[in-house]
Amino acid sequence: MLQNTLSNKIYFKGIGLHTGLEVNLELHPAKENSGITFFRKDLNKKIEASWKNVISTKFSTNLGVDNCFIKTVEHLLSAFAGLHISNCDVFIDNEEVPIMDGSSKVFVDEILKTGIKNQIMNQQVIEIKKKVRFDCDYGYGELLPNSETEEGLNIFIESRFEGKYEDQTINIENLNGGYPSKISQARTFGFYEEIEYLKSQNLIKGGSLDNAIVIKDFQPINPEGLRYNNELMRHKVLDVVGDLYLSGFPIIGKYIGFKTGHYITYNLLKELFNDKNNFKIINSN
Repeated sequence: MLQNTLSNKIYFKGIGLHTGLEVNLELHPAKENSGITFFRKDLNKKIEASWKNVISTKFSTNLGVDNCFIKTVEHLLSAFAGLHISNCDVFIDNEEVPIMDGSSKVFVDEILKTGIKNQIMNQQVIEIKKKVRFDCDYGYGELLPNSETEEGLNIFIESRFEGKYEDQTINIENLNGGYPSKISQARTFGFYEEIEYLKSQNLIKGGSLDNAIVIKDFQPINPEGLRYNNELMRHKVLDVVGDLYLSGFPIIGKYIGFKTGHYITYNLLKELFNDKNNFKIINSN
């Protein structure tokens, strides 16, 4: 598989979920082997989309270098990963990626409308060679090699919602090619009884029923309901895909998680790169 970038520039305008700030976002084609790079136009600084630059995972994945911050990067990175965008320069004039409708659908739709350009060089991927695991006091995440019959990235997640919603599992086999229809439309979510706490933490200043599912008494209060019957779990997959792309490469292997989130996936990547024997970087077929 060849590396890919965008066929042309794409422009977005929206607000940050947590900051509530208005932001303009531009996606530009980028050269081979450049990866995903964020440019803060207002500060004239840049940040590479890398796990090494993660500074916070509290309710979103946030990057920072030299007092320059890019917050809530996971949905955009998920769109890039799901569409196999290897290289892109992301220009932004504020500190948080716009939330749009709470999913990655708007990003995916505009990228597909604009077009994806094949580049000359082969895409390298990370193949998981050994089991890697990260545990915390409420959950865990694992990366494992695929079996002989498995291909691409396979994701299995089990969640417990502490009596606020029905407990669920999700199993996505070989996400390759199925991302736009299976995952991209799943919106971020929260629980009605947690809203005041989040506000007290100076979060969700830009949150609304236009960009998030809110669950109360086991039901969404959004008038349109759910886009998938297991939309909450599909959004968890969306987040995992975006956070894993901070590895810098597509990943071939299995991700297994229990009550997983940004904190677990980020620390799982740290464990992965702690030992070079855990993985192998190869040219994709």
